[in-house]
Amino acid sequence: MTNLQLLLSIGIPSFLVILSWVSNNSRLAAHDRRFDDLDKRFDGIISSQHRDAFEILRNMMTALHERVAVVEAKQAR
Repeated sequence: MTNLQLLLSIGIPSFLVILSWVSNNSRLAAHDRRFDDLDKRFDGIISSQHRDAFEILRNMMTALHERVAVVEAKQAR
């Protein structure tokens, strides 16, 4: 085996491995961006649900406070 054959037998597979690594790395970056977009969407959905839940809870507490005020007013008589 000549030196050129040895270099080609080592160099070509090494070059292909590096090319596949670069290709997979760019694909992983694309998937990472997609996951970041999904994460932002879920954060938006969850924060809006928290606002809605807080609003419901506040309305229920206001109604409860009004009922307790009526009972206290009746007991004060």
